[in-house]
Amino acid sequence: MLDKKTSHSKYTCRYNPRHPLAQQVISQIDKLELRPQDIVKVMGYPIKHTIPACDRLRHVLSSEKLGLDGSYIDGYFTADQFLEKLCSVLDMNYQKFADDIAQIKYDLAHYPQPQYSLQADVDFTFGGSSNWLSRWGASLSTRVYLPSGFGKLNEAERKAIIKENIHEHYRQYEGNVPYDGMIKGYHLTIEQNNKVIDRVKYRLPSSTSA
Repeated sequence: MLDKKTSHSKYTCRYNPRHPLAQQVISQIDKLELRPQDIVKVMGYPIKHTIPACDRLRHVLSSEKLGLDGSYIDGYFTADQFLEKLCSVLDMNYQKFADDIAQIKYDLAHYPQPQYSLQADVDFTFGGSSNWLSRWGASLSTRVYLPSGFGKLNEAERKAIIKENIHEHYRQYEGNVPYDGMIKGYHLTIEQNNKVIDRVKYRLPSSTSA
């Protein structure tokens, strides 16, 4: 973690480093007292692209994979080029971090990204006439949509989407799904290599207003 001084700097307060290289970069930004718009300008981004460029800078420095997973791209730099140019602007030796970057790329190539699924916890009331097809159809209504690329988003973005989509699902079904299924809550399942590695439970939304 960053020390207290760095974490409260007006130049670095919006960054949340999740990799040692990002932490060093942020410390250098603080030392040089550079604003995000100053950095991306020297990197070569045009003025009209300043805001999205600053967003990319913040994303990369807050990304566990430093953006090398393709979670944020633009038409100006590849993931590698962005890091190399950033280090150049900050007068940092990019090659010094070659091993760290190679390890991230190795992990991305050899360890599949986790798979996420969001679902409502439901108590169904099935009658004797309910066949497997009816039960399967009812189970589909418990699934909550997650957008493509959800796993590549940062934690804050994922939390926001989960909250919004739970709210919309609960509002859509008004707390109940077919066969008198009462929604009790929601859970997010995270799988990797076909194994469940984590499960997170969520309460019902506090408000169902549109």
